[in-house]
Amino acid sequence: MDKLEERVILKLRSKIFSDFKILEKEQDDFNYFSIFFNALKCELQLSHVHFLIYKNVLSENEQFLLSFKTPSLSFFDTWQKDMYTKYLREGAFIVNFPMERYDQVPFDKSLFVFGQHDDLVGILLFKLPDKNHHFSDSFWETLSKTVYQYFEKVMQLCILKHEKKRYKLLQNVTSQLHSTIDIDAVLRKVLDSLEEFYPYFQYQIFLSNYNNIDNDDSRIQPLDYTKSNAAIMETFITGNYKIEHELKLSKRYLYFPLKGKQGIYGVLKIEAQKTILISGQDIEFISILIGTASTAMENAHLYQQSRQLVNDLQLITKVTKKLNANLRLTELVHNISEELQSAFYAEEVGIILFEENQFNVLTGSTPFFNDKDCFPFLQFVKDFLDTREESLFIGNFEPDDNDLVSPFRSIMAESLKREQHKIGFIIVLHRIPYKFSFNTFKLLQSITQHVSLAFTNTILRERLEQLVITDYLTKLYTRNYLDEQMQKSIEKDKQGTFLLIDIDNFKIINDTFGHQVGDQILIQIAKIIKRNLKMNEVGARWGGEELAIYLPNCSLEEGLSLGEQLVLETSNSIDPPVTISCGISHWNEKNKESPFSLFKKADEALYLAKNRGKNRAIASVK
Repeated sequence: MDKLEERVILKLRSKIFSDFKILEKEQDDFNYFSIFFNALKCELQLSHVHFLIYKNVLSENEQFLLSFKTPSLSFFDTWQKDMYTKYLREGAFIVNFPMERYDQVPFDKSLFVFGQHDDLVGILLFKLPDKNHHFSDSFWETLSKTVYQYFEKVMQLCILKHEKKRYKLLQNVTSQLHSTIDIDAVLRKVLDSLEEFYPYFQYQIFLSNYNNIDNDDSRIQPLDYTKSNAAIMETFITGNYKIEHELKLSKRYLYFPLKGKQGIYGVLKIEAQKTILISGQDIEFISILIGTASTAMENAHLYQQSRQLVNDLQLITKVTKKLNANLRLTELVHNISEELQSAFYAEEVGIILFEENQFNVLTGSTPFFNDKDCFPFLQFVKDFLDTREESLFIGNFEPDDNDLVSPFRSIMAESLKREQHKIGFIIVLHRIPYKFSFNTFKLLQSITQHVSLAFTNTILRERLEQLVITDYLTKLYTRNYLDEQMQKSIEKDKQGTFLLIDIDNFKIINDTFGHQVGDQILIQIAKIIKRNLKMNEVGARWGGEELAIYLPNCSLEEGLSLGEQLVLETSNSIDPPVTISCGISHWNEKNKESPFSLFKKADEALYLAKNRGKNRAIASVK
């Protein structure tokens, strides 16, 4: 190497080593290469320089170097190495003909840079001016070693700064993660940190028992046990990270478990191009970050769980209090339906009882269950509960039967039981898939146990009350109940009509056909009466073969019309043929009456009907 070449090397080394300064800002690290490239351009009078770095020497730091956004720096893979080195003669460092075009520049020289063990580190591409001095092989060798020395020192410095940044980030993330009780905020912070540090990867987190419908971050998804791939499920079950290679797509997938002290809460999936190296340091750092996030998420989950348990206990206490409030069945169903809708954010809540192979949708259930098109869906739920002998909990309902159409995707149903016998079920619905968590489902099961007992007691109590006020034979109300309803009506209504009915020649029927036939005639006439009564109108057995009806807020003409209708239907539909006679009385605000006086007037009108040939209805004129 001559003196000119020695001076060039000396000046170059002086610029890049003697004047070397540590850049404080992390984003300026790539300027170390710019400083070197500018020194080369100055001393060798070059117009363009480009440095190709062999990826194999970067294995532990590839992600760090890939963050350098400079057009003068590129990377090449193993398969390109042989293509580049085949033109290099043994012992040489320079190739004097074009190898690559970068930035639209036709470089005509390639300086090969080797490391301490003669391993290829990179290739420096440049274009010498035509007038330039012809440098010796010794010069190129010295320049190659200088490039390597500078590259090695810069890499050591940048790696130290990179590690400092990495653990500073980890410290900051840890601090922020443990300062929040919002699970979604924890997950978003982890994903944002990973994307900041490894921007060339794609990330997704799959969580078990996740049902936040307000989440608008597509990176966070519920873990579907039926549809998730085998690698995700293996990582979730074993708790060990897994690497998977997809040859066709030239991609690499990494799976990290979100593992806390009490369980595994989900899986982080990382997608990377296969050409990008992922070092052991990268895996260790990601594992530490995910472990920290898992602990923070577990703490947040435990806090939310404790609050949810308190809310659940409050709900159970509130429901139990209402169940024990001695309410009527309709009021009870209405209250339970409202509480479940409010607590579970449900769209529909139904309480259905089984009665003689029919569905009795209790009043107080939401409107959907009163639609006749709902029957196939209710039958599906009943069949499931009967055949599976278990509760129904579906996160994303997709019926196999084409005839079974349902807009609802989230379904919870639990059987109502009395002495281990199913008497019906409670069902909760929502259109959004995975709306209800498993904890919500367990809460429904707990509430249903209380509801089953309360319903049984309420139904039995109401049936007993009904038996007390109902005539055993005709299933009409008793005379005492009728008297009470008449008295209430006289006190609050503006008018009312009373009908007293007697079966004509009933003694002859009993003597001719027997008392059993007489009882059947009473039952048939009672059915006719009930069929013709409207809501709030009361039919009762007055005594023996006498029946009575009270019509609140009805005129005398309406009462007479009903009496004539009953006379006509009885004469045309009873077997053996019988007739009835009917006496009708009325009161209004001008002529207040008592139940006794109304009966007396109706009895007088009935007497007239008997004397005028029976089989007729006559109104009192008094």
